[in-house]
Amino acid sequence: MIKVWFIWVLICLSVPCKSWATSEDEKEFLSPSDKNKGSYLADSIMRKVIANAAGYENLVSEYEAQVYIKGYSEVLKSNFLLRFAPSILPVDRRHKQVIYELVSDLKYTAPNHFVHKFEAVNGNIMPNKDRQNEILNFLNINVYAPTAYNDEIILPLAKDAFKVYRFTLTAVQDTGGYKIYKIRFDPRQWSQKLMCGYLYVLDGLWSVDKIDANGRLDFAEFNVVMDFGRTFNHYFLLQKLDVFLRYKVLGNTIVTNYTSSFDYKNVKWRQPDEKIKHTYDLSSYYSIASDTIPIIRDTTYWNLKRIEPLSEVEKETYAKVQKEEIKEDSVSYLKMTEKLVSAMNFNYKSTRMKYSGILNPFKLGYSGADGITYKQQLRLSKTFEDDRTIRFRPEVGFVFKRKEIFYKILTEWLYSPKRMGYLSLLLANGNQGYSSEVTDQIKDMVRDSTFSFESLNITYYRDYYVELRNEIEVLNGLSLGVGLSYHFRKPAHPMDPNQVGGEISSLLNKNYGDFVPILNIKYTPGQYYRMDGNRKEYVRSNFPTLEFEYARGIPNILGSKGNYERLELDIQQKIRFGMLRCLNYHVGGGFFTSQKSVYFANFAFFARRNFPDSWDDEIGGVFQLLGRDWYNAAASYAQAHLMYESPFVLLQLLKKDIATKYVFSERIYFSQLYSPVLPSYTELGYGIGNHLFNIGAFISFEKTKYHSVGVKFAFELFQ
Repeated sequence: MIKVWFIWVLICLSVPCKSWATSEDEKEFLSPSDKNKGSYLADSIMRKVIANAAGYENLVSEYEAQVYIKGYSEVLKSNFLLRFAPSILPVDRRHKQVIYELVSDLKYTAPNHFVHKFEAVNGNIMPNKDRQNEILNFLNINVYAPTAYNDEIILPLAKDAFKVYRFTLTAVQDTGGYKIYKIRFDPRQWSQKLMCGYLYVLDGLWSVDKIDANGRLDFAEFNVVMDFGRTFNHYFLLQKLDVFLRYKVLGNTIVTNYTSSFDYKNVKWRQPDEKIKHTYDLSSYYSIASDTIPIIRDTTYWNLKRIEPLSEVEKETYAKVQKEEIKEDSVSYLKMTEKLVSAMNFNYKSTRMKYSGILNPFKLGYSGADGITYKQQLRLSKTFEDDRTIRFRPEVGFVFKRKEIFYKILTEWLYSPKRMGYLSLLLANGNQGYSSEVTDQIKDMVRDSTFSFESLNITYYRDYYVELRNEIEVLNGLSLGVGLSYHFRKPAHPMDPNQVGGEISSLLNKNYGDFVPILNIKYTPGQYYRMDGNRKEYVRSNFPTLEFEYARGIPNILGSKGNYERLELDIQQKIRFGMLRCLNYHVGGGFFTSQKSVYFANFAFFARRNFPDSWDDEIGGVFQLLGRDWYNAAASYAQAHLMYESPFVLLQLLKKDIATKYVFSERIYFSQLYSPVLPSYTELGYGIGNHLFNIGAFISFEKTKYHSVGVKFAFELFQ
């Protein structure tokens, strides 16, 4: 809610600024050596600015504006590796230099609803949706919000900004009758989530007149310069935006510049006593009203829209393409080598396809338990009205150390995007396991310190299964899932009846079937979310997520022999300490009851993962070094995983720019397992990661005795 004194400020907006600004001859520039005074005064000023930021963040209720946008991109340095990342870099294969201009009619309604209707375009390419989204991402920054770019960047006006930023007053300026404080802000410790630069603060109103900031986002170093209005009814509104991006990936360098200006009309302000309704919806809605954009070549039209003339380089780029027909920013035909070694994307209207590439090195992974792994993925989707979508997602992978092929064929029908409702059919094979007949032998033998699974003559079974599942959100944060699964298991190495005899062979070669109905309940109180069109995506919560799953084996259906119950509970949460550090915990347990038949200990939340996960999947929460045999060895388990995440753990001892340039975050892992056959198993680990790769090193112990050590590595690109 906006403070009461703010009503007086709104009244004062109609009074000439000379009444509160100093005169031209009262300019004062602070000496750079006077750092203590500059820091003290800056802190005092910034406390006022930050205190008002919460009110200014949603002060504007609605507005309409015509927006001019110019984009220029140039490849400064390239090599053959550029073909690996066409979907993440703004690169055009036909032109090293790209220029385009857009005119959009923008309508804004709070909170964070932006509708763009593109009126005209000109240039040597037509910016596709990825480029349009990149533009809109930078265009719609709210400098008074605590974060930007989907919480990727922490802004210097955040409530706890003093914990992560250092402020210094460098000058006091009198510009056009406005007294403006120029304040330098720098991270107290370097991180990719922080920026550095200058804030220009209007005296008395304690609002931002201008911000000039540098930082890193994904693969780009960026500079953003935002100028705000100084006239009545245009305070707090962005007037001009300049963005400079430098992408440096795999020896390639690409620079992109965006320039935009705003011409406002119909600005509406929120009433001082108007309460802002609390919402868990964190979405910034960027919708585009026009499917096609008119191409206008008329130089007179564009000269009227530009706020500054084209540079000589931009004029030369335009001159090269004046006679060319403007084309979509895509390429229909790729070189054969590119098809083999890089991910490929295909978009046609509402149909999308992505293929990982048959020789794509970014699909390689490594873990100590499984050695090198390689995976192939295909993503095919068709979107219908209201963002209802059908998806087809087959994938296959090979684990070299075990010489095993794993496959998964998933078909999903997203029938209720707003409620995350989907119906899925999954066909896959699972890890080889053994039945409950073996667990009693293991219980007796683990008392022997020389125990090893190799000493047992265990019959392992291959697992092939199909699962039909339906899940839908009942209330925000509460979802209900029901499903049916059928597992067919057969011996991995059948015995020859001629060698062991027919009767023994029939026992050793016995197949097992499991028909299992499943009930899943998942609940997160206070669940914040974003909407991508009509699709709902969970973001975060200040409370833990609880998930319960109940499965019941029913015999005599499709040859099923299973007659048992499985119950599991899982609790996980991310707890933030300040703005950059957090602790993730993941605890849970499960057990089998009503064990009236032979069964396979096939837990849902305690399971073997064969392929390294991407950094976003948080490689904590699982055991990295635990041998696959132990997952079937007991009818119950209890596990706990802790993961501390911060950009300032060990790398802060090195050069200060190491962390901000190459490492997004560091992580420390602790995992503990209890089961009747393995009373105490512990793993410790340390990992680093960024938008290109993630890597972790782990060591494990059985009770207090050293067990093993291993490394896990996976590329982040194209996950």
